[in-house]
Amino acid sequence: MARRWLASLLAIGFLALPLAGLALSGEPKAEFDEFVRTLREDRRLDRIGYVVEVKLPLSKANETKIFAYAGKYFYASPDGYLTHVNHARLDRMQKAKLDVRIIDKKRLDDAREAWYLVWVGNEAEDRVLRDRFEPLFAHSHTRLIRIRPEDEDYLQFHGLRYSLVEEELLPLKTPPMTFKSPRIDLDPKIAELLPLITKEDMAATVKRLEDCVSRQVRAKGNAEAVEWLAAQFQQMPGLEVSTPTFSYSTKPLSNVVAIQKGVKDPSIVFVVIGHLDSTVGWSSSGGQAPGADDNGSGAAGVLHIASVASTLALPYTVIYCCANAEEVGLVGSKALARQLAAASGQTVKAVLNLDMIADRDDNQVAVIGNTRSNWLIDVFKDVARLYTGLESKCLYNSDIWYSDHSSFWNIGVPAILTIEGYPEMSPHYHKVTDTVANLSPALMERVARANLATLLTLNAEPRR
Repeated sequence: MARRWLASLLAIGFLALPLAGLALSGEPKAEFDEFVRTLREDRRLDRIGYVVEVKLPLSKANETKIFAYAGKYFYASPDGYLTHVNHARLDRMQKAKLDVRIIDKKRLDDAREAWYLVWVGNEAEDRVLRDRFEPLFAHSHTRLIRIRPEDEDYLQFHGLRYSLVEEELLPLKTPPMTFKSPRIDLDPKIAELLPLITKEDMAATVKRLEDCVSRQVRAKGNAEAVEWLAAQFQQMPGLEVSTPTFSYSTKPLSNVVAIQKGVKDPSIVFVVIGHLDSTVGWSSSGGQAPGADDNGSGAAGVLHIASVASTLALPYTVIYCCANAEEVGLVGSKALARQLAAASGQTVKAVLNLDMIADRDDNQVAVIGNTRSNWLIDVFKDVARLYTGLESKCLYNSDIWYSDHSSFWNIGVPAILTIEGYPEMSPHYHKVTDTVANLSPALMERVARANLATLLTLNAEPRR
């Protein structure tokens, strides 16, 4: 005990000493500076959190720089990156001569208010938002606001898409700059597997989820869907199935996670994700939120991809996740991303997000990615056309963040969203008419098959 007490006194003394008085230079000084910085963060002497804009052009190199200084970001525009840091990290950015603009600040432990990103799809939605809140930042369709947690009800009532800005500090890191794209040649073994995913089976899965009546986070059908999906994964060989719990507005919720360990290098990870919850906003629905397209279709896609891939001895690990609470701020996928960011000794290579894949059948799917994910868009596009004939509407360098893929962008992981016909929305979006009867099962089948083929193309040993 005496030694620990003495060490604490010495540490406090070191923090108070001017570095010039220590006569350190070169490598010893750099090591000492790092020691002091780490000590400050470990002892939580910095209690102020800042939302800042770092003025850097969009590029993989600059994104990597953000992760090295901030550990994460939550929005990227052509003008720079929005991130959340404490005082020590802000100080390091400023000393490195980064062009940093402080947008807002508050105590890290103050839960009375929080920052939210809000997506406004048109001028009417922008007016609805500004009627109640004054944005701190605005670019394209994205607004940043600071509100009380209870004000989230206003966003839900008006059907606005939003995401809570996480204030937890993540480890500083340097994500890989590139990932070598695989050779895309038709593999007969992959082609033989794709017909195992059928529109009839997928429609039956979506109908079972629809029968939960509502999978909205406050409805009892949400827990029913979690239990049913977990049971389906548990019937598949070689999967480690769990329902990890996280908190949304003090309410415990669960994701459904199934892990298929790689047989060659389990530290390399791929993620296939689609959210399980549904919503109809606050409309008069009699408690119904069937959510067949949004997002029973995507959750079914994850389940049926796993049903095929889990029978194979894949070289690298796959995490299948039916995420919860996407409709209230991407909360479940953020919980998974946060866990992956904190894990040591593993590398997440790519994330495939399936969200709303069953409205209309024009043989086209929108594929959305950011700067770090452009290569993954190209892989999906080529694989989808080769194996299924499905065409892709590719949106490169995108700032479309309102689905679960962006939780992984924010930690430096390549991730793409496959979604029907963007920007046109389904006429049944967030309505009680979003039922199996109004789906296009043929499109759902092709998108799921294309994602399976992409997963198996990526999760393969390099060809010689």
